[in-house]
Amino acid sequence: MTYRETYLRWRENVTEPDLLSELERIRDDDAQIRDRFLRDLPFGTAGLRGVIGAGIARMNRYVVGRATQGLADDLLKDSAAGLSVVIAYDSRKFSFEFAREAARVLAANGILVFLFKQLTSVPELSFAVRHLKASGGVVITASHNPGQYNGYKVYAAYGGQLGPEASQAVMERIQKLDPFSDVKRIDYAEAVEKGGIVGIGEEIDRIYYDHMIRLCGAQSADDLKVVYTPLHGSGLRTVENVFPLAGIRNWYVVPEQRMPDGSFPTVASPNPEDPKAMEMAIALAEKMEADLAIGTDPDADRMGAAVRRPDGTYTMLTGNQIGCLLIHYLLEKRRLSGELRPSDYIVKSFVSTDMADALAAHYGIRCHTVPTGFRFISELIVQKEPTGAKFIFGFEESFGFLAGTFALDKDGALAALLLCKAAQFFRAEGQSLPDALEALYRTHGYYLESVKNIAFEGLDGMEKMKDSMARLRARPIAAVGGLTVRFTEDYRLLTRTGRDGAVSALASPSTDAVKLTLERGAWLCIRPSGTEPKIKIYYAVCAASREAAEGLLKRIAADFEQMI
Repeated sequence: MTYRETYLRWRENVTEPDLLSELERIRDDDAQIRDRFLRDLPFGTAGLRGVIGAGIARMNRYVVGRATQGLADDLLKDSAAGLSVVIAYDSRKFSFEFAREAARVLAANGILVFLFKQLTSVPELSFAVRHLKASGGVVITASHNPGQYNGYKVYAAYGGQLGPEASQAVMERIQKLDPFSDVKRIDYAEAVEKGGIVGIGEEIDRIYYDHMIRLCGAQSADDLKVVYTPLHGSGLRTVENVFPLAGIRNWYVVPEQRMPDGSFPTVASPNPEDPKAMEMAIALAEKMEADLAIGTDPDADRMGAAVRRPDGTYTMLTGNQIGCLLIHYLLEKRRLSGELRPSDYIVKSFVSTDMADALAAHYGIRCHTVPTGFRFISELIVQKEPTGAKFIFGFEESFGFLAGTFALDKDGALAALLLCKAAQFFRAEGQSLPDALEALYRTHGYYLESVKNIAFEGLDGMEKMKDSMARLRARPIAAVGGLTVRFTEDYRLLTRTGRDGAVSALASPSTDAVKLTLERGAWLCIRPSGTEPKIKIYYAVCAASREAAEGLLKRIAADFEQMI
């Protein structure tokens, strides 16, 4: 079927006035029709994510229904007995409606649905899947993307996101389905009456909050001042409950960003790692003379923060800096209490700072490195459960953090609470968070990192991105920024090539990335996005002084970007 034939089929079958109006508006716009109907919205390890609107390459109830039918078919492939799925949603436009659509489809297929009664964070969904021993989970969210986006994340029974093989299996089933004739649906009220859809909420909340408090402690922190913004998302529901229980009483919410609002009217993009998204929180922190300004994204799985300097100004912490501060805090606390064991371990992604390895070595424990994607951290935790080794902390440089194993996806609200507790801990030692970070640099070296995004525009942007990666693989690089490339690791081919050309196997899960390890502990990694036509280039260095590290970082980045 051509893209124009698909467009006409949608016009004949869609019933919603807003979607019909949208389809009518583009009837003479071939570029728009092609963009919306040439190919399906990709279903990958992050599920679906796209602009809201009409078409097979947009987020709408038909795309959600078709994806859910594919998921249901995959769950039902072995047995229908005892299957259940937990569904949550954030504050984005149509999140509530898409969640109900998914619930109707699953219930029509005989799969019990536990549907949260109000907007709920991604980590609480992960917790609920584990706590209820469900067969899987679905969250309607587009994470930190701008307001015109929504998405559909799928979780496995262990509480982490689907892996590549499972995602591929679901995608293959989705592709066999017609969105209008092959998707089963039941009336929502009827499903609720028959017990096929069960509302959940406060009872799950309480248990989840209790796990957080047991992990972080409830010691009073009356001398700590914190400003928090949920960036119009779901995080406030967790934070307003756990902060007081954890002894954090002097905290203030940015009023303009307090209420859930899928249009995100105060920010261009609700991403707490973006200083612009944190401007209101920092302004309120300045007014209140707060120690910290903290933000979480709409589904509350990421956390960003700014800390107060001695001169009263604020500086944003990177994801790597937050990760290292929390590692140091958690391990030092375990050391002081006598609980630290050689079998304890932390986990980081392979594009995150090597300071994590230095900290693990300092405390005599193991730091495991996994590919980018928080599911790799979750999968490693599950794999190591039978060994008795204790998971302490996992993180990605992209502002994803996790402690404990009651949930198995990154948790922005938990990270916010941990950072407050770290500030309280270091203050008792006579240090602010900036002081503690500087002490880490002086002890272990100035580990500095940066990230460069290169976007590929147009309908063929994804193809351009793939071509760029192919050219990189075809052309060996001998040196960058005056530093010799010691070896090149191709995580798709799972090979490590030395500078002498010798090739060895790379023991790692497969992912599309190339990493160049240079002299003097420097490295860079090139990784294409799985959901957008964009390549990320990660740079990392370590030197004896900040000035030397900054100079080396700039030199490597400038030289490599000239090469490509």
